[in-house]
Amino acid sequence: MHIDTLNPIVYARLSRAYSEQNKKVAADRYLRRAMNITYESGIRALEAGDDSTAALAFEQTLDIFPKHPLALSRLAEIYQARNQIDLALIHLEKASEANPHYPTTFVKLGQLYALQGQTNHAKEAFAKAIELNINSSRAYLGLGQLHLDLRAWTEAVEQFEKALLIDPSSPAAHLGIAKAKSNLNTP
Repeated sequence: MHIDTLNPIVYARLSRAYSEQNKKVAADRYLRRAMNITYESGIRALEAGDDSTAALAFEQTLDIFPKHPLALSRLAEIYQARNQIDLALIHLEKASEANPHYPTTFVKLGQLYALQGQTNHAKEAFAKAIELNINSSRAYLGLGQLHLDLRAWTEAVEQFEKALLIDPSSPAAHLGIAKAKSNLNTP
């Protein structure tokens, strides 16, 4: 009689055993099960407002699969909420390496770099997000805000206008344009 388990450690061990036997399909199946159990546990903990348990679950996911981009991204969100920006940046950088085709990660990276005053890195991250998704209004908003902070009013207006092309009702874009234009007219 076979009794199924929801223990991720058992699944991870099964994955390794199948891998050693060169049974890739079975190894991958059990590895995915192990990751999903811990990752979903983290999501449930986040939904319940328990970020400490969520962080542990996402760390367990990374123990099983070190380049799990969603677990890395969720940990970054937790660290950012805790104002541990350096740890958030490390995890988002790893998430961007694990999945270099996910624009949202680059938008988040750009925002954190901007918070840290790393303007060039922020610009590069927002540009990468736009390269991956030309309709990323959040990336244009981020660039617009960077230009506002740098007092580059014309460039700020251009970025906020691009954001409005994507989301015409964006309050942040409307406010950004108004602020930049008011400074354009100031000597």
